[in-house]
Amino acid sequence: MMRGGTMPQQPLPGPFTPSYGGGMGLDMGFPLRMPVLTPRYTREDIVEMTNQHERDTEALRTRMEEDFGRYRLTTHTIKHPATGQVLKNYAVYTSSAPRTYADKVISWQTMAELLLRVPHLEAGNHDEEADNLKERFAIGCLRAADERLKRMLQPSLRGQTSFFTAVRGGYIGGRCLLVKNPQTGATYPDITPWDPMHIHWCIGADGLEWVCYKIKETRGQIEREYGVDIGGGGLLSRIGSYLRGSSDAEKEGIEVYDFYDGVMNTVVTDGETLKLPTPHGSPRVPAYLVLVGPVPLLQSSTATNLAAEVGESVYAGAREVYEKYSDVMSIFLEIVERARRQTVVAESRDGKKTLPEDPFVYPTTISTATGDKLYTLELQKMAQETMAYVTQILGEIQRATLPFSSYGETPFQLSGFAITQLRQATETVLASRIEAQETMYLQISNLLYDQFMTGAYDGVKLSGRDSGRNYFNQMITPDMLRNTCDYTVQLVSQLPQDDMSRWATAQIAKNMGIMSDADILDEILKVQDSKQMLDRLEAQMADRALPETTLLTLMYALASRSTGPDDEYSQKAKMILAELQRVMAVKLGVMPPSPTDQGGGQGGQRPGPQGGGGQRPEVLPRAATGAPPAPETSNQGPSFVAPNTPRPGARETLGG
Repeated sequence: MMRGGTMPQQPLPGPFTPSYGGGMGLDMGFPLRMPVLTPRYTREDIVEMTNQHERDTEALRTRMEEDFGRYRLTTHTIKHPATGQVLKNYAVYTSSAPRTYADKVISWQTMAELLLRVPHLEAGNHDEEADNLKERFAIGCLRAADERLKRMLQPSLRGQTSFFTAVRGGYIGGRCLLVKNPQTGATYPDITPWDPMHIHWCIGADGLEWVCYKIKETRGQIEREYGVDIGGGGLLSRIGSYLRGSSDAEKEGIEVYDFYDGVMNTVVTDGETLKLPTPHGSPRVPAYLVLVGPVPLLQSSTATNLAAEVGESVYAGAREVYEKYSDVMSIFLEIVERARRQTVVAESRDGKKTLPEDPFVYPTTISTATGDKLYTLELQKMAQETMAYVTQILGEIQRATLPFSSYGETPFQLSGFAITQLRQATETVLASRIEAQETMYLQISNLLYDQFMTGAYDGVKLSGRDSGRNYFNQMITPDMLRNTCDYTVQLVSQLPQDDMSRWATAQIAKNMGIMSDADILDEILKVQDSKQMLDRLEAQMADRALPETTLLTLMYALASRSTGPDDEYSQKAKMILAELQRVMAVKLGVMPPSPTDQGGGQGGQRPGPQGGGGQRPEVLPRAATGAPPAPETSNQGPSFVAPNTPRPGARETLGG
């Protein structure tokens, strides 16, 4: 498959304007009905425009390379504080903090939940199912694109983008096309992320005017992908290859320009055309490009290289601090290593005696003459203020990156206030990257939808899970998605939060009746889909609202587990069905209620023979059974009387 895919063999959509100035359409093998298109840019134009943009953004790309070196944990270099000269033969400590910090931010982005919705806002103009299908179209395309990337042994779209936003910074972008497989004719989405360091572009009045992805490939890669032998051809081609230094180009790679404008896609090198200008089938440039962070491209009369400030990586505030920390730790390491091999001083009269062996490696006996001495120098110590300096550096690192508690370094349980503070500190680093990915997903969804609705595609078969957690696997056609609402994208990061406090607040709001259930779920509990949760809760309440619905739910549950008409589950389901039919017959007046039915079977309780809500007569109050009240047995007299005092109300004895 050529870079950028192949155009579907259908009539061109509206944005394409025919040109009658050449015969390129026949040379490219297009159908005769296809209008001939004249490329807007020549190969020389593409190379010059791309190289000019590369020179203009040199400072930005240099910063990306340096940040990538920090992520790779490139060995730290010790420099002289005055001259900046690299010092050798000293112990070097390279901190792993940059890699750990970036991996944490990448993992938060990767684990965030993507909520891609098409809310039905235009009631009456179109069916709500059309919005659901449009939503499934985007979800299915993203899933298919991830599967394609993994088949090509590449990380998923989310994984690559998370890495680029954290480590590279700048911009995130890539190719986004619907492509027809030339062998099967099936349509599939081609969403390919690009390394921001090699993306070059031009912005016009309506957005991207053109975009070019410039990378280096070997001669073998070019021949396999495009079928063009850079070193072959006629005499002129061989002379050109010789002048360009083909052997060096083979070792270092040949620069390949993958170029897209609003109509065409072509792939060229400095001296060859690898893919002729081909209509890509998209109504606009088939690429997405998003700025990372809130810093725009500024101009200043005093500052220089402001392009390097655009789209900062996660290392923006910690670059110099990391260097200082590695310097101090290298000094620590040097002093500790000196304790392993201390400097030995051998004193003698002529000053020429040396030890035949290393006394710290091999146990040995050393003989000395009278007056000779052997001793070690006193170990060097760190400055007294070293630990205070290290503490200050660690504080700067935490304020510029993430608190240490984000990595689980909590010797005690955090309070709700501490968790809230931790979440706010984390969002400072994460918010701009989450926003960039939301914009990226929105651009991709709209690009795929606009291409799909050009009429060049019959349909696409997609599968996945929609917003209702329901699995779908169906063929979607453009007619199903016409006149639908717009996409909305939200990426919800899974950050630590005080769950107990949120639930307590939700309970108070519920009891006081000052917020609706939907507002409680959205604003306090932060549920991603409150409508879906309320629908499930109402369905559960409906299942238990009446005795009849409870019996019906139980019968369906048993029937779904049954494997045959005579197994245990089937027999129980039949018994519940019989009881359900009897209850319904009593309720409809077809048959009289049984003695065990209370109120004609409406209450769902099973009272005893005497009524009373199903309680046995011996445990009911006497008044409930019609018996007279029990006699008074309490004694209201004084609790203490004097000896020989007659009991109140007692009969007097004879002769008393």
